Amino acid sequence: MKNDKKAWVDYDKFSKTFSQSRKSMKWDEIDYFIDNYFEFKPWVAVLDVWAGTWRLLEHFWKKYDISKMNYMWIDLSEKMLEEAKKDFPDRDFFVLNMTHIDEVKADCEFDYIFFIASFHHLQFEADRFLTIKKAYNLLKPGWMIFMTNWALNSKLNYEKYTDSIVEGSENEYGSVDYNIYIWEYPRYYHCFNLSELQDIFQDEWFEIIENREFENQKNLISIVRKY
Repeated sequence: MKNDKKAWVDYDKFSKTFSQSRKSMKWDEIDYFIDNYFEFKPWVAVLDVWAGTWRLLEHFWKKYDISKMNYMWIDLSEKMLEEAKKDFPDRDFFVLNMTHIDEVKADCEFDYIFFIASFHHLQFEADRFLTIKKAYNLLKPGWMIFMTNWALNSKLNYEKYTDSIVEGSENEYGSVDYNIYIWEYPRYYHCFNLSELQDIFQDEWFEIIENREFENQKNLISIVRKY
């Protein structure tokens, strides 16, 4: 039976269990971003939006001297941030909704902004456009946003999650919403159509470098550069 309600889950309820369950996950998409597009320089400024299990910072830690990075992470879950501080006590982590990213306490514009498995949690079209507009304003001209969104309609994922589709949620792009449970907690996801993402990254704001399904069929990747 398909779901007929949207849901948001409070990660504070299971932050420790969730973070431990994701320790062994491999993110080929992050390696792809870093290996092909990321330019490390002293005090490169990175904003990590709703990093969840600090997977991005761990990738940086394996490749670079992160003590020379101006890295900032925001997340809605205070408990998840507390878990992250156990591994990276010297980093800057702030409790903040991604729709309020313009409130980050930064003394610089960012070279890179990452939305790794986070943007698809926004339930409303207006919030998606607002968040990208605010990210645009935080980004240096000529620099980049990296994003992954769960490709729930891919050949790999669709059959497994079809029963989690929210009934009647299809929009003008053919995108649909999902409620997918983690233990007893439902989590909301928006399954983007690529044309919808292209419209969110408006032509007058960004040059779209890549916007496609990644080779492993797990996620969509979007790489855009601010004009």
